[in-house]
Amino acid sequence: MSSTAVPAEPAVDDLLSALASQNRRLLLAAWAVGGAGLALCAGLAGQPGWSWRLVAAGTALATLFAYLGVAHLLWRVRRPAALAPVTMPQGFTALGSPVAYARGVPALAGAGLALGVGQRITALLLLLLAALLIHLQPRLLVTPGGVTVRRVLSRSLPWAHLTGVRVTSRGGIAELSLATAVPNRPAGTVRLALPSLDVDRAFLVHLLLHYLAVPEDRTAIGAPAELSRRRATFPRPAVDRPADELAELLGEDEPLLTEGEAHQGDLASLLGEAHRGADGSLPDKGEPPLREGVSLRVDEDGLR
Repeated sequence: MSSTAVPAEPAVDDLLSALASQNRRLLLAAWAVGGAGLALCAGLAGQPGWSWRLVAAGTALATLFAYLGVAHLLWRVRRPAALAPVTMPQGFTALGSPVAYARGVPALAGAGLALGVGQRITALLLLLLAALLIHLQPRLLVTPGGVTVRRVLSRSLPWAHLTGVRVTSRGGIAELSLATAVPNRPAGTVRLALPSLDVDRAFLVHLLLHYLAVPEDRTAIGAPAELSRRRATFPRPAVDRPADELAELLGEDEPLLTEGEAHQGDLASLLGEAHRGADGSLPDKGEPPLREGVSLRVDEDGLR
């Protein structure tokens, strides 16, 4: 049953505006800190003697921690239960976290080190690498036609080919795993590291499972009012928390689902209305999914 009758949440516009402003500040901070590191490393590496070059190399590495410190001050709304609406193409996208922007900062400082020792071509290559790392981040785009994972090479998954959504862990890093079934091809899985995305992981799973189970709601994807409806039907209050610790910026040491997202170990509570029957009741544990081939579950690794 479609849930478009759920009233929109007026505060969503303020949240989206705050997220857009925060994202711009994090992006500008990456260029500002990296640019300062570039100038400083170029000056240090240009001094005579190998000792200064070693100091410049250490300074280049230190710019990463300097950016994380600045990001700690700027990242006020952490992993919100929201995606940003986009228009080309129409859909929702997850904004980048400081982890994504931080990867290009040492490359910028390294360009200064190369410039200081006279390696101009190397410096130019490092500048290009920094721009790619900062601006061409892994992204997730949800559209009426399907889900697109954007990396160096993009992968588009039509809803008809998407059979499961899971949060798993590999090497201590949380991943969004999208199971696919393409006709005449072996079943596969598309994975995307979650620390680089600034979104509540349980909300992301909830949203994707809803559109798998309720196809008629897909046409509204990309509208702020639709985002409000998905937040309103999220099985716990949508609380957009500020960052508490600098270590959380790396996103690797925290549980895959935060406290309350897997409360009582009840998977149906996590999936909300996407896992309910037509009468609104929750199915028994042994009941099959809403439609054949769709997996409405999260791996046990994701609930630890």
